[in-house]
Amino acid sequence: MPWNALGIVGLLSLWAACGLLPWCVALVARRGEGAFTSLPLAIMGGMAGGLLVAVFAKDGVGFAISIPAALIVGGAATVAVGPLVRSDS
Repeated sequence: MPWNALGIVGLLSLWAACGLLPWCVALVARRGEGAFTSLPLAIMGGMAGGLLVAVFAKDGVGFAISIPAALIVGGAATVAVGPLVRSDS
């Protein structure tokens, strides 16, 4: 049982890291403006995107598709918050 929990935590960490990659690109592109507001959404978006694909496809192909899905959903979550927090000062 502990090994199963360790595997689940490892997968969630991998998907969270994939969600952080687009956030890092947005951090550099925006020069840090509004980056910390979108940080939790990028992490949760990456985990949700990877988990949703993995739930429906439970083989190696599903795992391979879950990585790009975590990148896409994490990037979408980062971009969705971006215009809301941008200041023109």
